[in-house]
Amino acid sequence: MTALRDAVFASMRVVVLMWLIVAPGAVGAAPAKAPARPPKLDAREQAFIAQATADDAMQIALAQLAMSKSANPKLRALASSIVSDHAALNLQFARLAAATHGSKGHGHGVPPANISAMKSHLQALQGDAFDQAFAGMMVNEHRKIIAAYEVAAKTSADDRLRTIAARGLPVLQGHLDEARALMKDGSGAEKQVVGR
Repeated sequence: MTALRDAVFASMRVVVLMWLIVAPGAVGAAPAKAPARPPKLDAREQAFIAQATADDAMQIALAQLAMSKSANPKLRALASSIVSDHAALNLQFARLAAATHGSKGHGHGVPPANISAMKSHLQALQGDAFDQAFAGMMVNEHRKIIAAYEVAAKTSADDRLRTIAARGLPVLQGHLDEARALMKDGSGAEKQVVGR
C-alpha cells in the first residue's frame, strides 16, 4: 500500500510540476476575459454619420465636376482638396460603423435627392459663372455640415465619433474659408446660390 501511495504522490508531483512549467503565472491569475465589443452607436450618432457621409458623397461629386469644368487653378485646388478630404472622412466613418455594427455598418450615406439638380445647374454654366456657383454651393453646404460636426464633436457619447468630428472641423472650415475667398475674388461679396 505504501508503494502505491508513493507512486500516486510521485505522479501528482509530476503533474503539478508540468502545470507550473506550462502555465507560468497561472496560480492566482484571474480567468482571461473575452475582449469587450465596442458599444453600438445610438440613433442620433447613426443619423449624424448618415448625414456626414451623404454630404461627403455630394461634395465629392460636385468637386469632381468642378475639377473637370473649371479653368481657375484656385478653384480646381479647392475641388481636389474637397475630393481627397471628404473621401478620407468617409473612410473614417465607414471604419467606425464597421467596428460598432460589424459588416452591416451604417457608414455610407446616400447623396441628397437634389444632387442631380445641383449638377445640372452647374453643367449649364461656364467660366466665372460656374466658378461662382460652385463656390457658393460649397459655402452653403459647408456651413450646414460644419454645424452638424460641431454638435457631434460636443455631444456624442462615443469617443471615436467625437474625435472624428473634432478633427474634421478644421478641414471643413478650411474648405469654407477657401470657397468664401473664391467668391470674393470673383464677385466682391458672397451671394446665395440656388441649388439646395
